[in-house]
Amino acid sequence: MLSILIPIYNYDVRPFVKELSNQAEELEFDVEIICMDDASSMDFRTLNAEIVNYKNVRCVQSEENLGRSAGRNVLVDLSRYENLLLLDCDGKCTSEKHLKNYAAEWDKYDVICGGRVYDEEAPDDHDLYFHWFCGSLREALLVGQRRLNPYKSFMTNNFLIRKEVYAKIKMDETLLGYGHEDTLFAQELKRAGFIISHIDNPIEHIGIETKDVFMKKSANGVKNLAQLIKANQADDSIRLVRFYHKMNRWRLIGVISILVTQFDKNIQQSLAGPAPNLMWFDFWKLSLLHKYMKGS
Repeated sequence: MLSILIPIYNYDVRPFVKELSNQAEELEFDVEIICMDDASSMDFRTLNAEIVNYKNVRCVQSEENLGRSAGRNVLVDLSRYENLLLLDCDGKCTSEKHLKNYAAEWDKYDVICGGRVYDEEAPDDHDLYFHWFCGSLREALLVGQRRLNPYKSFMTNNFLIRKEVYAKIKMDETLLGYGHEDTLFAQELKRAGFIISHIDNPIEHIGIETKDVFMKKSANGVKNLAQLIKANQADDSIRLVRFYHKMNRWRLIGVISILVTQFDKNIQQSLAGPAPNLMWFDFWKLSLLHKYMKGS
């Protein structure tokens, strides 16, 4: 039996939920799909109201924005079944057997991560290009790559977990907004001795955002990461943390921050160009991390 849990915020989730509902109909066990609208605008609430007409789907409404972690915790509390599939709302199934693929594996592991992919073609709108470029290069990892570092490669957009495992970890609601709730969750799973398996069952991330929105969310993610470092909840297995500690030891972190501040306009122009250099994106995040670690 399976509970599919999807938090919604300002996104048209109808095609995604309809596809999942259709796939659920082909399974030989009970499935429920629970969506929670996390205080979306009325336009999106109206659009998504029709999903309750799909079979096995129910939707609850939150009048206040709970955020990514708290929203997932609420959905888990509402679920009835032992196997939980947590998905982001801005996804698209890449296989007609997405649910069957998970069902074939769920008795073998505590947590199963299916992965994420992006459209092979760059978006026509160039303002969406940087998010697509960065995600395609750094998030769309083949299953073999993900298995080399199963905890580091964990993402919350598409994973299956047993309810009893989730109950022992849960999403940390002190992390606000976008960023690194998956990092912390994976670290807690590792500390508790739970095994993450990676399979080839990706969801396509279709909710590509403009560069400015993506950079703003990335900045919030760096802020959350600083919070984790200060609480000793993030180690050098995380690329940016490892980079930060290395630059700190070499006494270069301050110099990097000054250079990023001085050349910020040039960096932003470079990232908005046709061939973004992600090294500058890393330096930009490193400078922000230094700022948040100092408490400013």
